[in-house]
Amino acid sequence: MLEANRPTVQSEDGQQYLCYLKGRVRRDVGRILVGDQVEFEVTGPGEGRIDVVLPRVNQLVRPPVANVTGLWVIFSLVSPSGNLELLDRRLVMGHLMGLAQEIIFSKVDLVEGELRARLEQLLSTYRAIGYPVWPVSATMGQGLASLVSHPRRGLWVLTGESGAGKSSLLKALIPAAPVATNALSRIGRGQQTTRWVRLYALGNAWLADSPGYTALETQVSDRRRIVEAFPEFRDAACRFADCLHGQEPGCGVQEALREGRIAEWRYRHYRKLLTDWVKSY
Repeated sequence: MLEANRPTVQSEDGQQYLCYLKGRVRRDVGRILVGDQVEFEVTGPGEGRIDVVLPRVNQLVRPPVANVTGLWVIFSLVSPSGNLELLDRRLVMGHLMGLAQEIIFSKVDLVEGELRARLEQLLSTYRAIGYPVWPVSATMGQGLASLVSHPRRGLWVLTGESGAGKSSLLKALIPAAPVATNALSRIGRGQQTTRWVRLYALGNAWLADSPGYTALETQVSDRRRIVEAFPEFRDAACRFADCLHGQEPGCGVQEALREGRIAEWRYRHYRKLLTDWVKSY
């Protein structure tokens, strides 16, 4: 699905059809989303009519995408430098939605000097936690083969801060994709180049390129869901089963933090998310 008013449907044999919506479908479903699974009838050469929109497994509000399998979270240390809190928020949001998450560190060819050690630290930390991590350079082609060859299926949303290199990465992976890339603004921020959600075939999966960002604000009624979104906390031996890893006595996470087995920035982001996302915390 590429447009809300006249969506493009790809059939199982790979043919594409520009479709209208049957009247009751528009009334019952409302907006058709990228990623929707539908039943449709061919009405002419390259055209069709959507008769049924199948139930959605899930959907994102921003960007408006349905039936999402996972997130490709792209992060850059340079040109401009990314925000690690936003990276962790995206990972936690993916966990709360039941999505798989992979981290792409972009522009690694530009990482030099002291930043090289920082990059290695980040790669090591997130891999140890259990996330698939890919250091890549869209310009030099570094790491792209490994990224693409990793087995995955379903629909994946490419998300990250403006300027992180989403459009450049997509162009490197899918040269025929009609995407534009912009230079950085004069204050060092990325300029938005994607205006709507587009879906591209990538191996056995689909990749959705979305405008700007994925919604990062939510509300969670059970604070344990935030705890569970940090995999490095799972093996901590805490005195209390309902420990929230604050100032509780006998907290295994606090002990691991003191010993350097948990990254300080990850713990700090965890505490911030408890405050921001858990109702009445």
